[in-house]
Amino acid sequence: MPHRRWIILAVFVLSGAAALIDEIVWSRQLVLVFGNTTQAVSAILTGFFGGMAVGSVVGGRIADRVRAPLRMYGLLELVLVVVVLLTPVSFRLIDDLYKGIYPGLEGSPSLLALVRVALAVLALAPATVLMGATLPTLTRHLARSVELSSAFSRLYAANTIGAIGGTAVAGFVLIEMFGLSGALAIGAGCSGVAGLLALLLSAWRGEGDRGGPSLQPPLESARTGVRHRHAAPRLALAVAFISGMTSLGYQVTWTRLLASGTGNTTYVFTTILTAFLIGIALGAVVFAAVRGRLGDTLRLLAASQILAAGLALAGLVLVLVAPHANTPGKPIDTLTTLFGSAALVVIPVTVMLGIAFPASSALLRDDASRAGEGSGGLLGVNTVGAIVGSLVIPFFLIPLLGSPPLLAALAASNAALGIVLAWRLIPGMSRRVLSGAGVAVAAAIVVSAVRPGVLVQPNVAFISWVGGETFASREDEIASVQAGQVGATPQLWVAGTSMTLLTVDAKLMPILPLIARPASQNALVVAFGMGSAFRGALIAGLHTEAVELVPSVPLMFGYYYDDAAAVLANPNGRVIVADGRNHLELTDQRYDIIITDPPPPIESSGAAVISSKEYFEAGSDHLTPNGIMMQWVPYGGPASDFFDQVRTFTTVFPHVTIVKGAGSYGAYMLGSSTPVSFADSDIRAVLARPGVLADISSAFDSPAKTVDDWVAVIHRQLWLVDDGARVAAGAGPLVTDDRPRSEYFLLRRLYGFQGG
Repeated sequence: MPHRRWIILAVFVLSGAAALIDEIVWSRQLVLVFGNTTQAVSAILTGFFGGMAVGSVVGGRIADRVRAPLRMYGLLELVLVVVVLLTPVSFRLIDDLYKGIYPGLEGSPSLLALVRVALAVLALAPATVLMGATLPTLTRHLARSVELSSAFSRLYAANTIGAIGGTAVAGFVLIEMFGLSGALAIGAGCSGVAGLLALLLSAWRGEGDRGGPSLQPPLESARTGVRHRHAAPRLALAVAFISGMTSLGYQVTWTRLLASGTGNTTYVFTTILTAFLIGIALGAVVFAAVRGRLGDTLRLLAASQILAAGLALAGLVLVLVAPHANTPGKPIDTLTTLFGSAALVVIPVTVMLGIAFPASSALLRDDASRAGEGSGGLLGVNTVGAIVGSLVIPFFLIPLLGSPPLLAALAASNAALGIVLAWRLIPGMSRRVLSGAGVAVAAAIVVSAVRPGVLVQPNVAFISWVGGETFASREDEIASVQAGQVGATPQLWVAGTSMTLLTVDAKLMPILPLIARPASQNALVVAFGMGSAFRGALIAGLHTEAVELVPSVPLMFGYYYDDAAAVLANPNGRVIVADGRNHLELTDQRYDIIITDPPPPIESSGAAVISSKEYFEAGSDHLTPNGIMMQWVPYGGPASDFFDQVRTFTTVFPHVTIVKGAGSYGAYMLGSSTPVSFADSDIRAVLARPGVLADISSAFDSPAKTVDDWVAVIHRQLWLVDDGARVAAGAGPLVTDDRPRSEYFLLRRLYGFQGG
């Protein structure tokens, strides 16, 4: 009955919302285990998509053999509730196992990457296999009364609509209000409601006991006889694979290009993913609405591929690579502008992709008795394509080609697929029209790729647009990086956002903790930046390790310091490309000084990972007795966010001293198990070390040049000590891994909501 189908579709909307809430939370939680490197993120995606693929194939086959697939779906959702709620426990076990394995494989990156993939699969498989089985199971149920392609497309549309809601509510509301654990519980609750409704509906109609809906051949098949003459399951799987791979490729590349210059808040990813899913859902709804009126869906399938290619090229040339004022403004205004750009670039293409994937189900044989197997195989292959995209695109293709040429290549693959479909399966004039359109789009892509100045890196175009100069530009698996200058000021841009300058504040980062602990022998610098803190620590005579997430950043060192090659060759120094939090937690090294300089602004995506209570605890655990941790807190955000950082820091370290930056860019928090002070004799002794005074005085904004003047400056900048810092911060919430307040701020900024 039609009303029953609508209830089932509504249930699957809820299931889609639950899946995306879970995915967003799990991704954040597992980054804390494996790190925020591309290799680690790819391992997480592989674990997620791999489980989905297995669940789709196996679940579809099982669904074909049960009498009551709707009941099976309900049970899947209820079991999923328990599994989801237990994932934090399994993640902790995985974390302990990874920490035990890491020391033995630290020197074998390839083996370590395989271990991450294996552990990610182990952690996520119980839940994602169940998730993957839900779509083919419900398709099997609906295919009893409607054509397989119709059932699949409707359910796919419903699930994607739910995914939109899950993405938006998790990213914009739930994590800020309830934390990661609270959001996960709500996602599990959505699965529970979906499961109970399915079981009630199954029991109400006596599914299985009475045989359920009719198994007679669906009436709609009479209107789609042309389609059966073109049943091509292998081609359907090929289309599904390419669709999954290109969709993931577009999402990764669009996120990188659209996020450029936005300040890189966590809401950027949520906004782009929401726009992506809106387009997919619109396309799926359009296909579900019109497919019954089409004599042959293959024309629509071929046309959608060609149109996707043309629209992707138009968005790339007209919006993405055009120079624009991408200097970050207020975060909320930036998000509004970002969504407008995403609406122009992302949604038109994803509407076509949303049509294409469910349309590929028209190439399957319409056999109700094997609907689960057919739909599960299609979804499984599509998911495998997404896995390939998540591995190959960021690791190999983006560093090799760069984001703009890669986007053009993805568009070319869509155009080529459209031409193949039209030429092989579509007769008459339609073949010539569609093939000609595909060739025209492909030719436009080639012209854009070979013509100089068209597919330029947008960050380079922006630097030129504001009258600056680019010294070097690189794009690696993490981000696009430029070294250059605007006016007389050298700058380092990562993902289009200026990271740091050659300021006195940066040069003092290793010196202040050294003054407080002049007997220190070694130091760890988390976040390399322009290399000022790393270089300064080596000048001061410290054995120094620097950990940098973005591989291209240390390669720009020579554009800021003439002696960069000598500094990097210093046997007392070592630069490690890794996630700083992950390195600190996994290393067995102990440090006299730990220096952390998170990327500005304070709300940057990922900054909370190296600004949380758990991170400070890891730092405290890896300090030598009497060691000191220095945390830089940039200005620019609300005072309440600044004091959230101070409050969190003071809960970990019994002795805290806060010093205002001499360049007024931020403040230093110095924490230790023993008092932190700056005696005149220690200031003079440290500044007397060869090269130290000259280095800190060489900054363009240095307020002093002599030792006497520096003694006065350091005392003048001293702000809060111990209880003074605690009183200034007051009572209130902490920044924790579960509640990363500094990154999730939207409700506070809009409505004054404070949360827990």
